[in-house]
Parts: sequence; structure tokens; C-alpha cells
Amino acid sequence: MAVPIDRSLRLPASQYVPGARRKSGIAIHHTVGGSARDTFELWRADGRAGRTPRLVGTAYIVDRDGTVFETFDPAAWAYQFGLAGWTPAARIRFEQRFIGIEIASEGALIEREGELYCFGSISPRTRKPRDDAFDSGGDYRGYRWFDRYEAAQLDSLGRLVDELCTRFSIPRRYPDRPFDYYGEVLAGFRGVIGHAMVRSDKTDPAPDPGLWTALEQLARLKPTAVTPHGAADQPAPLNHRDLLALFQENVRRLDRMATAAGSLVKALLMELERRGTYVQLTEPPAGARTIGYRMVQGDAAEVRAIARALGILPVRDDVLEVRHAA
Repeated sequence: MAVPIDRSLRLPASQYVPGARRKSGIAIHHTVGGSARDTFELWRADGRAGRTPRLVGTAYIVDRDGTVFETFDPAAWAYQFGLAGWTPAARIRFEQRFIGIEIASEGALIEREGELYCFGSISPRTRKPRDDAFDSGGDYRGYRWFDRYEAAQLDSLGRLVDELCTRFSIPRRYPDRPFDYYGEVLAGFRGVIGHAMVRSDKTDPAPDPGLWTALEQLARLKPTAVTPHGAADQPAPLNHRDLLALFQENVRRLDRMATAAGSLVKALLMELERRGTYVQLTEPPAGARTIGYRMVQGDAAEVRAIARALGILPVRDDVLEVRHAA
């Protein structure tokens, strides 16, 4: 039975790249948000107020009640992965050939004094009942608990993937270790993947075997062996707690800089994080407009390019200078 498609939430053409591209893969994500409409409105607002659209989004969002929203033609494409460290050509090829599907979900949950909270914030408004949470049984990239996907969502997801595999002749297979990080090993993979398979700092979709079981049953997917990325001589990717500690230490050091200069460097760090690139700042003198850094993870070229775009001068490969901040 075909899954109904709701086209009432449509992104303007300026928010994605129109035109048909050959598709050979499907990528599963979750939103870390409220409803499908909430996520759609965030994407739609991206190009407003004179800003250049980042072209970030997925063709589909599966709402909590199982409603499938198509935000743009799945033959088109938008950025969905944030593949730092890949060559530009490899990154674009990968983005273009995958159809993205977001599951509306609050994502990973934090636990404090026996209570669960979403969005990394502890407050009565973000408290999550345990009956609505999924226990992964151990640490998964810094988390154990996740917002549980609704049965209606998994049913719609499975039927949608089934239809897309048929329509675009996408192989009905997925890596047999779906919670592993594979990175560029999947550059040529044809089939269905999760976002976390190509981003070591992501946890979507949640590490719930039930999702992949649903895809096996409803979309006839088969697990296939893929050699994971990360041989013994490769550094282990940072987990969520490592990244949080790094961010907090960097912010402490930014607070020593001149206020405007520190704010500009913080904007740089936030844009780098969106792309999966991370640096560690050195301790600056009080009131400084110059700060050193070292690469921790990702693409060093991204640091230099984004710094220049923000008006920060890369003095050397390990020093940033803010000259013109008020």
C-alpha cells in the first residue's frame, strides 16, 4: 500500500537545487526538534532577511503521527550531510545522489538525577517521560537515551523507502553494522544509510535496531557487509562529551579576548561545528585580538576560508587575528 504524500510544506526553489539528479542512495536522519512544521519553518527562514540560503534540507520529513511531507522533488537535492574533510568534488557527488528523509524527533536525551531531558537543556519544559524514551543499553557517542520513534513513523518510513527504492532503482541494502562510523568508505555505497554512518559526531538516526528491522520488513532491505572506517592507525573520532568539553574550554578562552573579537571568533567556531570541523584555541592575553589554535578534527582549509569570509585574518596556519571588530 502506497504511503500518502503531503505536499503542503514546500520549500521555495531558492532553498534547494532544482533539477533531476540520478539517485542511488537514501539517507535517514532525525530532526532534533518538535514537529515536521517546526523543522520546515527553520529551513524556510534560512534565506530570509537578505541572507544567502545555505541550501540545507531533506526532501522528506516524517511527522510524529506518520504523515510524510515532501518539501521538494526528491530528484532534486540539498545539503544534508556536512562532510568535512571530504574533497569538494566527492562531497558534492555524495550529496547529489542521496535522497534525505528526516524523522521528527527530539533526538538524543541527557540524564540528570534520574530524569531525562531533551535539547541538552535541563528545565521542566524539556523533561522527557521515560515511557517516551528509547534506552540504547549503553553509551552511543555520549548518549544512552533517545526520543523513541513512533510506530506510525516507522511504518511510514518503511513504506516511503520501499517506494523510493522502486522509483529510483536504489539497491535494497544497508551496511550490516548500522551504528558504526564508516566515513568515506561509503563514498561509493549504493543503498540506504544513516547520517551517523558518515559523521562521527552525529547520533541520527537513533541506535534502535527496530528502525532497521522495520526497513527490512517494509522495504525489503538486506544487510550487507561493509568494512568500517577506522583502522588501528586512525585517530578515534571525538564523541559528544569530548566535543562539549572542547567547546566549553574554547568559550572560556574567548572570554579573555576583546569582546567584539571574541564574538567573531565564536561565530567562526559555530560555523565550523556545523561542517564537522573543530579546533582547540590557545590561551590568549586579556583583551587580545589575536588567538592561536590547533586542528582537532575536520578540514583545515575550512578554517582559513570561513575565517576570511568573516573578516578574520589567518596570520599563519595556527593563528587568527581580528583587526576590524568594533
